[in-house]
Amino acid sequence: MSHKYNLIVALIALLLLSGCLSPVGSNSEPVVRTYTPSPMVDAESELPNFGHNQTNDEITTPKKLDNKTTRSDLNVTTVEILLNQKLNSHRRNNDLSRLVSDPRLARIARHHSYDMANREYINHTSPDGVTFGDRLLNANYDCLSSRENIAGRYWKAENTQTEEELAEAFLRGFIHSPEHNTAMVNPDMTTVGIGIYVAKDGRAYVTMNLCDADPTNEGEK
Repeated sequence: MSHKYNLIVALIALLLLSGCLSPVGSNSEPVVRTYTPSPMVDAESELPNFGHNQTNDEITTPKKLDNKTTRSDLNVTTVEILLNQKLNSHRRNNDLSRLVSDPRLARIARHHSYDMANREYINHTSPDGVTFGDRLLNANYDCLSSRENIAGRYWKAENTQTEEELAEAFLRGFIHSPEHNTAMVNPDMTTVGIGIYVAKDGRAYVTMNLCDADPTNEGEK
């Protein structure tokens, strides 16, 4: 048995023990966060974007990543769009309004997925103690309440051979976890940001940020 093979086996065992690529149902419970929002923008200000009551000038999003993966065999943006569509279909099946996709919230989510991929962990809190709440506060992104779902999968596993299958695997994993599903079908949520990062070795991480961004926005059926 070669030294390289032993190293690969040891790495896989370490990932499994640390929970980095465990099934979604065994992940940490979704984070729930509430606080008093900033005042609504006045009528003369720039119109609210993406169903959120904050303008671009009020939000400080992280710097755009150079890429969502270094692999050439998948389109991560396609997976994000498909997962967003599947999430809204799931809400529609539960007689709930659709969520508005906010690319600013998605960038916050994507940075967390990137961090989990590069530092090989899966948790709402980073190794240096940065929480979901910290990430929203650092971006000045206000929500009346918010939720965060995270998960790890392998790209090109048996049931993740296409972008469609990877998006479906993420959604089904969340649905089969009561805590994560409760976050997705929370009727108070109005806005979503989904960020995915796929490492070169195929580890795929998703962060789904859900936000009650505007209590007057009832969304669309």
